[in-house]
Amino acid sequence: MKQVVFLLILFASFAQQFVFAAEIIISDEDLQGGHSYQWTSDNTYILDGFVYLEAGGVLHIEAGTFIKGKSVPSDGSLASALIISKGAQIFAIGTAEAPVVFTAEYDIIGAGYDLGLNNRGLWGGLIILGDAPVSEDGGQDFIEGLPSSETRAYYGGSNANDNSGTLQYVSVRHAGAELEPDVEINGITLGGIGSETLVEHVEVVANLDDGIEIFGGTVSLKNIAIAYCGDECLDYDEGWTGNVQFLFAMIGTDKGDQPGEHDGSEATAGSQYDGTSFPHIYNATYIGPGEENIDVKCPRVLTFKSRGGGVYGNSIFYGFAKAGIQIEDKPAAEGDDSYALFLRDSIKVLNTIWMSEGWNSIEDIVSAESIAEDPTASALKTAMITEWSNTIEDPQLEGIDRGSYQFITEILGNGQLDPRPAQDGPAYQNLASYAGLPAFFQEVPFKGAFGSDNWARGWTALDEYGFFDSASTVDQLKEITEINILPNPIVDRAWLQVELETRLSTRICILDTKGREIKLISEGILEKGKTSIPLQLGALHSGLYFITIVSGEGSLSRSLVKL
Repeated sequence: MKQVVFLLILFASFAQQFVFAAEIIISDEDLQGGHSYQWTSDNTYILDGFVYLEAGGVLHIEAGTFIKGKSVPSDGSLASALIISKGAQIFAIGTAEAPVVFTAEYDIIGAGYDLGLNNRGLWGGLIILGDAPVSEDGGQDFIEGLPSSETRAYYGGSNANDNSGTLQYVSVRHAGAELEPDVEINGITLGGIGSETLVEHVEVVANLDDGIEIFGGTVSLKNIAIAYCGDECLDYDEGWTGNVQFLFAMIGTDKGDQPGEHDGSEATAGSQYDGTSFPHIYNATYIGPGEENIDVKCPRVLTFKSRGGGVYGNSIFYGFAKAGIQIEDKPAAEGDDSYALFLRDSIKVLNTIWMSEGWNSIEDIVSAESIAEDPTASALKTAMITEWSNTIEDPQLEGIDRGSYQFITEILGNGQLDPRPAQDGPAYQNLASYAGLPAFFQEVPFKGAFGSDNWARGWTALDEYGFFDSASTVDQLKEITEINILPNPIVDRAWLQVELETRLSTRICILDTKGREIKLISEGILEKGKTSIPLQLGALHSGLYFITIVSGEGSLSRSLVKL
């Protein structure tokens, strides 16, 4: 027992020594208003508590940079989060080859599958606050999830064109820390963000609360992926009037709520701030937990409530166990509601494909309320088919993969997800017109988030965690059934034991904690069955490393410690 404890202490000591050498701890006092900051990819930045960039501050984050949030902040904060206050800006500009990644302190860079999509709430999240209009009494509000005494947590104003910066090729992972029961932080929170802010190619995965929540403002989003969140995928509120195009959302098989929860004004009805939410969302693909996963909360695909409106067009909703759409319809005596917006054509779902084993007719899709003005939702059912040209049919997606438990505890992909629809199928027919939409929208000949190109490959956690098909990550590597390093920790030499279902062309190398290759172990064909490969590591310095098996475009890694 003493020897095991000693080895664990050595492992922790060397891992800490090796990783922390490249880490920069960022606490609240490290970012100040009126100053400009540059975070670069040769460092890893560790958020320690609630870190605010105040008005006048500008934060530039280089492509390929990792930002991690401490689970237990040293300052007593309930979580670690980055908050861009009203009047400040963030420019997190990654690339398809080198995204900017916000993740948990425990997510080891280069380790591949050390965390799965069921590992949620390990840190706070990213919060951006702006000066655009919000439908709240007084025209501003205090962002949820932050301490009520914090004056830097207000948002909202009168500048619809406000610019809070750029998020481009950004992945936010494993966030949503629970601050108290039923109070969590969203993966990305946008409060009062203006139309000059650029948000495109952005992903949120494995968040404990909502993936992205938008409170008012006019910001628009493009090429967005949200998956395996514990609550909604896209939630909006307080009179948001922006746009979204190419939105992919997937509910997990273990946990999750509806893809779209759409609320309206929080202001007193009839006040000058009483503007309803009315975004346009075109080319969405929402994948549910599967008809067999009836126990996952996910009560429906879309909910419009609290005077929330909006227009969906040319979208695909696939694989849900329960209802499709519900519009809050209160008795007339209780005042204005989302049903009133529906009657005024401020809620529409145009030319969208609905597909689930339990949806055989429009009756199965529409969720009615017995106390409503229209208790059978007959007007909505009529509009869905005859006015809005929705269909119930198979969109012919190339492949569905909702993930499974692998390596005992992590939910990872099986290399079968390809959400592109067949080009000769119904997704390329019966399209809603883009005429009259804002110039933001690109006219495309297909329904759903993807045409012939899967824009989520290469830079997303979904790709890294093995969901996409064989041209992506783990299709070939799923043939590996066992990887062991014996012994581990290593003094001078050890053995890598690999078991394969079939022969496989591989390249095996040693990486450091920044993902840099420092030693080639072997390159060539590994035969079916068990293979033992000698590891001669006497020349390596003490520390934490990763042995990585590369095949095709995918890789699998295991950590090792050199004593």
